[in-house]
Amino acid sequence: MSVVVPKQVVPPTEFQLYKKHFVAGATALSLSYSCMHPLDTIKTRIQADVLRSWRAIFSRETLRSLGKGFFVSALGAAGQGGARFSTYELCKARLLPPQDQKKPWAIPATALSAVFGDLASSVIKVPREVITAKLQTDHYGVSATAAQVVRQTLREEGPQGLFRGFWPIAARDFPFMVILLVSYENFKAFHHRSVREDLIKNINRYEPHQQQVVAGAAFEELEADIPTLRSVLYGGVSGFLAGYFTTPMDVLRTRMITMKQHEPVTVKQVTQSIFDRVRAQNKGRPLAQSAALYQSFFAGSLPRSFWWFGICGIFFPTYETLKSLMIPGK
Repeated sequence: MSVVVPKQVVPPTEFQLYKKHFVAGATALSLSYSCMHPLDTIKTRIQADVLRSWRAIFSRETLRSLGKGFFVSALGAAGQGGARFSTYELCKARLLPPQDQKKPWAIPATALSAVFGDLASSVIKVPREVITAKLQTDHYGVSATAAQVVRQTLREEGPQGLFRGFWPIAARDFPFMVILLVSYENFKAFHHRSVREDLIKNINRYEPHQQQVVAGAAFEELEADIPTLRSVLYGGVSGFLAGYFTTPMDVLRTRMITMKQHEPVTVKQVTQSIFDRVRAQNKGRPLAQSAALYQSFFAGSLPRSFWWFGICGIFFPTYETLKSLMIPGK
C-alpha cells in the first residue's frame, strides 16, 4: 500500500512575487483604463477649455473624440500599473511585515510604499499622459495619430517635451496614491475586523471541544479574498475621494501639456495665469472671484472623480483576483 506524501508548497521568492504583482497590476490597470477611457477624454477636454458648456459635451465632435488615444492609454497603463503595484507591494512587504500590520506605523508605511510605487511608474506614466492628452484635445489636428504626436513633440520640444507637466503630475499623484491606497487598505482592514467579530460570535455557539476545529477553518476563510461587490465599492469610493481632492493639480497638468507654445511653462506661470484671468473677469467681486477660482481649479472634478470610481472599482477586484490565482495564500 503506497503512502501519499502531501506536496510541500514552496513559498515564492521575492523576485517571483515582484513578477506576479507586475502582471496583476499591468492587466488590471490596462483593463480599467480601457473601460473608462471615454470619460477620461471628456474630463481632459473640459480641463483644456475645449468643452465650455454642457451642450458641447454631448455634441458630435465630442462623440467622435471619445476613442482618441485609446491604444496609447491602454498600452501605457499596462506598463504603469505593473511598475506601480509591483514596487508598492515590494516596499510594503519590506516596511510592513504581516505581524506589524496593526502597528501605529502601518499607515505611514503604506503611504511611503504608495509614493515609491508611483515614482517607479513615472517614467511610463508621464509620456503616456502627454501623448494621450494631446490626442484627446486635437492638439496637432483632428486626424493626428499617436506616432505623429510623438514625432511633432520631439521636433518642437525635444525629449523633455514627453515629460512636460512632470512636476504637477508628481504633485497630483503622490497625494492621490496615498489617499487611494491608505483608504483602500483601511476599508479592507475594517472588513476583516467586522467579519472576524461575526465569526467569533458564531464560534461561541459550538461546544468547547469543537471550537478549535471550527475556528481554524473559519479564520482561514477570513483571509480569503474580499467579496467582489465589496471590493468594487471599497476601490470605487477610495478612487472617487482621491480623484476629487487632487483635481487642481490635474487641471494644471492638462493646461501645461496642451498649451499652444513651445517654450517650457512652469506650474507657477500656469497658476498665475488662472489667477490673473479670474481677477480680470471678476474685478471688485471677492465672492465671485472665490467661486470662479473653485470652478477653474476643480474643472472636470466630477467626471474625474467618477472616472476614478470606475477605474478603481474595476481595478481592485481584478487585481485581488489575479493575485489570489497566481500567489498562494493571497
